[in-house]
Amino acid sequence: MIFANPLFLWGLLALAIPVAVHLFQFRRYKKVYFSNVDRLSELRSESRRQSELRRWLVLLMRCLAIIFLVLAFAQPTLPGKGQSLHSGATVISVYLDNSFSMENSSSDGNQLEMAKEKAREIVSAYRQGDRYQLLSNTMSGDEFRWLSREEFLDAVDALSIAPASRRISEVVTRQRDFMCQSGAANRHAYLVSDFQRSAADLAALPSDSLIHFTFVPLEGVATDNIYIDTLRLDAPAYFVGGSVTVEAAVYNGGSVDVEKIPIRLIVNGRERALATLDIPAGSSAKAAMHFTIDSAGWLDGRVELTDYPITFDDHYYFTLLAGSRINVLQVDGGAPNENLQKLFSDDSSVMYRQGPLPSDLSDFNFIVLNEPRELSSGLAQAMSVWVEQGGSLLLIPPADGKTELLNTLLSLVQAPRLDRWVKQPVKASMIDIHCSLYRGVFNGSSDEMEMPLVQGHYSTNSQGAVRQNIITLADGTSLLSLTPYGDGRLYLVTTPLTVEWTDFVAQTLFVPTLYNMALYSRPQLDVAHVLGDDNPIFLQGSYNPSGTPQALIEPHSRFSILPDIRRQGNRNILLPHGELNADGIYFLGGNEHLAFNYSRQESQLDFLSRSEIEDLLDGRQGYTLVRNAAKPLDQEIRSREGGTSLWRWCLLIALVALLTETILLRLCSFKSKK
Repeated sequence: MIFANPLFLWGLLALAIPVAVHLFQFRRYKKVYFSNVDRLSELRSESRRQSELRRWLVLLMRCLAIIFLVLAFAQPTLPGKGQSLHSGATVISVYLDNSFSMENSSSDGNQLEMAKEKAREIVSAYRQGDRYQLLSNTMSGDEFRWLSREEFLDAVDALSIAPASRRISEVVTRQRDFMCQSGAANRHAYLVSDFQRSAADLAALPSDSLIHFTFVPLEGVATDNIYIDTLRLDAPAYFVGGSVTVEAAVYNGGSVDVEKIPIRLIVNGRERALATLDIPAGSSAKAAMHFTIDSAGWLDGRVELTDYPITFDDHYYFTLLAGSRINVLQVDGGAPNENLQKLFSDDSSVMYRQGPLPSDLSDFNFIVLNEPRELSSGLAQAMSVWVEQGGSLLLIPPADGKTELLNTLLSLVQAPRLDRWVKQPVKASMIDIHCSLYRGVFNGSSDEMEMPLVQGHYSTNSQGAVRQNIITLADGTSLLSLTPYGDGRLYLVTTPLTVEWTDFVAQTLFVPTLYNMALYSRPQLDVAHVLGDDNPIFLQGSYNPSGTPQALIEPHSRFSILPDIRRQGNRNILLPHGELNADGIYFLGGNEHLAFNYSRQESQLDFLSRSEIEDLLDGRQGYTLVRNAAKPLDQEIRSREGGTSLWRWCLLIALVALLTETILLRLCSFKSKK
């Protein structure tokens, strides 16, 4: 037995009052004279014994009344079966799943309303003075505070469906961390959910002896659902006249095969492409749709299909910026390289420039160091910082140049260093066609491809370096390698790109190799983002975080927030904090567009059964499953977890003792009158 308010037990000291009254009687006796006292002695002896018995009974009743009245205020509780209660405060954390899957209806009604009713039953099982927390999928700052019973019930009534989805392991961690800070002796956590299989990672739950978690599963209803799972745009750069391939992965989560389901591509309000898909049950298919960019600026698009009754995942928004040219700088140490000039000078998507290295490199996306003769340590340091912040650099060494200065730069970006010059013909033996540089270039293998031949090349020292070989020579050395560094990359060619030293410049592979280096030099920003994702969003534009705040606006609903924009290197990032709750296209400051979509975690309407939950929780300490869904949850809690409260019985016994005392005193008074 434990006491909710043990300080009231000091009231038992009041037992001294009736004991003192009993020991010190203040009644005065009056003498009465009789002629014959034999019979009177017998009556007096019998009356004295009865009076003493009544006095002891009255004392007992008074003591019992005080004892049980004090116990009623101390609120004793008997622990339930298998449970242990502790003296002190009690806190209760309740997680209500308000994800999209809770919009479903079962035979008992709407799932979210059923969850709210379970939360009300949980509260009714505890005392008025206990503290409560209501946690939902939004997990906003307001939810991490303790509420009174009335505040908790008001928050339950106001809860609505939210786009965010949380894994059960994350919910358990948040509840545990918050409750451990409370300092309360009794901690109870409840999770009311449909336990969707995609979010119910119960196998990842650790055993817990500090907090008792109770899972309250609702009977989820499996529903056939077809949805757009992911979207990918296969184009390294977007410019007027360029072609863009939009690849949408569509998943059939139902039990029936679907045929000829139409998929539409809409860009800036116009339907630009249409595709049809046949999707077997429980599998996915990809729809590739193409459109040509016919105007510069921001393009707002979406891919959509029609499917009922689940509609939140039937469209996928994206944005892209067309018309922005790639800035390329070619720095020649000797004679200009005509092969590079021809490649970049007449391209409409490239802003090509030749000249010396400027002091400010931030205006350029791609720099070609063509056979540099001089490179100071200061310029090498500046270029390494530029690469780390997202720039792409192609280094072409001279055949007879000094490698010490170039190796200074290569060491700074953790690339292989140039070693000795090997003047002998060697043919390439392998091309990594799976490298991101050749995405979309090859349709098959490279076995029958014409391999480049070099007349001389540098061997390299790769100790402590990071390298990905793109073209490898027959002697095992690299002709072209890639070294990622920070947000940028460095390409190293081990021979001059002239016809004197290699026939690579005359082969068809030369153009896509060098051209894709320039196209992929610009940071590949995401064309779409997921609501509820906390990852930073890199921005196209330039913003001053300390200047006038930029508003993020949804143009149709006019909903707006002031986002958290920060500077990271030479780029701006936006940090989402869960403020957005609707998918669509948003405008940032009027000059940048961002697309947000609902998480597809809720699209798979497959739920764990009660037996599966029980099996996954088996052997894990601190977790209990409510098995009887028909029984009111407050009764279940009182019998299994809350224990049996005895204060009502204590109060009843105290009243009975007072009533018995009154009856005894009245009998004594009645007899004395008689």
